Amino acid sequence: MRNFSISLIIVFCLTAMAASNALARKSTRHHRPTPARVTLNNDTIPADSILHFAQSLIGVRYRSATSDPLRGFDCSGFVSYVFKSFNFNVPRSSCEFINVGEKIRLEDAKPGDIILFTGTKKHTHKIGHIGIVFCNDGVDNFTFIHSTSGKEHGVTITAMDKNYRRRYVQIVRILKQNDV
Repeated sequence: MRNFSISLIIVFCLTAMAASNALARKSTRHHRPTPARVTLNNDTIPADSILHFAQSLIGVRYRSATSDPLRGFDCSGFVSYVFKSFNFNVPRSSCEFINVGEKIRLEDAKPGDIILFTGTKKHTHKIGHIGIVFCNDGVDNFTFIHSTSGKEHGVTITAMDKNYRRRYVQIVRILKQNDV
């Protein structure tokens, strides 16, 4: 009976330690970053601030129909969360972004602009994926930050490749300061 009691205590302690470690890992891995509180209006928020905040979310997992960094993001949930954190009034659905802001050519895209793609199904023309332009230093160096259900399965920075070029639809600009 004594050995059983000791074994039970050991199992209980190990379980409590494992739960405590899991909770500690979860709380450090999934945080709710907050953007720097600015008193500027939307027309003066630098793209660097938006991109820095978006980068702080890298690694948050992909989760369909979600826009909460503690639970995960789908693509439009990520983009809307980032911009809403800076008080931009943007849609929640990726297909609604086609009617937002100013239409920009791909070669004129600047960091902070929003990039729209079709979904992954062939022969579809409906917007099904979006991200935020991260870098546009020419044809060979175009990257965007987004939440993907692909192999990264979360927020990541991706280079524009043949697959994304084939699915590319439009760039929209909501940052007025990118016009200069």
